[in-house]
Amino acid sequence: MELKDFLGTDLKYDVKTIANDENLAREIQAILIDLNMLNPPVDGIFGPLTTAALHRFQVEQKSSEAGYLGEKTIKQLLDAKEANIPAVPIILKTKKDTILKSRPLQSSQLTDSEKHHIPANQEFEILAYAPVRNHFRIAFRNHKHNNSGVWYIDETNIEISENNQVVYPKFKPENLRIKVPYKPKLDDLYNPTGLCNITSIASCLEFLEAHRRSNYGEFEDELYEYALSQGYSRHHPYHLVKIVRDYGCRDTFKTNATIQEVQDSLIVGNPVAIHSYFTSFGHLIVGVGFDNEGLFIHDPYGKWSATGYHIDLSGAYLHYSYTLIRNVCMPDGSFWVHFISK
Repeated sequence: MELKDFLGTDLKYDVKTIANDENLAREIQAILIDLNMLNPPVDGIFGPLTTAALHRFQVEQKSSEAGYLGEKTIKQLLDAKEANIPAVPIILKTKKDTILKSRPLQSSQLTDSEKHHIPANQEFEILAYAPVRNHFRIAFRNHKHNNSGVWYIDETNIEISENNQVVYPKFKPENLRIKVPYKPKLDDLYNPTGLCNITSIASCLEFLEAHRRSNYGEFEDELYEYALSQGYSRHHPYHLVKIVRDYGCRDTFKTNATIQEVQDSLIVGNPVAIHSYFTSFGHLIVGVGFDNEGLFIHDPYGKWSATGYHIDLSGAYLHYSYTLIRNVCMPDGSFWVHFISK
């Protein structure tokens, strides 16, 4: 198989299938080496380092085919080869003495052969990285131990730079609020006491300047009508995801989200819709900012207190402590969050 054979087809290869085709693996490796994303030689072995290099290429190209090889990635590889634009290396720096691990566990749980000491202030070129259980899974470009270039490292002990800028740990302001429009649900045309879900989604989509299908009425009323026409349930989180995507935006819905992930989303300017139990039936609110003590919330039902809702007061930019968020939004440990972006 050759790369050109994918053009004009719906073929999609996963990593295992690529690894079983030595000629295809060699062709991909040659391009990645030309782009300075992989070290020679071209050996036809599609192992962890080549896999990491292809993943990095897809991330930089904002590919929608991450995890497999299809026509879109093939075209990007061929175009990149023609342009031959060398990639700037990703740099990992150790901030303190640390341990490379074969598994993302406590060092005491690993054998001597499963860990390797690295001193502070060392720099390494890496091909790719991914967060895993308070660690990063790192594909080193040149560094190997026990004949492996893929290891785990504690996230608190490192710094990662791309294009000469630190990307981890991310800059975290002490106080942040983004200008998401506040939408109360009590003025909704349909079911004004029960549309916290649609109203919260409308706030996020309007902020992201999603294209509306009509030019009259409130956005939330339009979304309600659209959900009915498509047979979507506003109570079903994955149907809310479909609404967001149908309106041209992304909704990465997670049932195991973290407060840190919410903060990270807000830092890059994207609001979040958070499932909660501020009402007995469940309630959707919009995360629009944070500080060291808690989150800033748009609550479409008004101002919440321990004695109930004050629906005559605005629910814009309410400050809910992290303790309250944990108690009311994740009482069983599950944190349901829609990460909404363009």
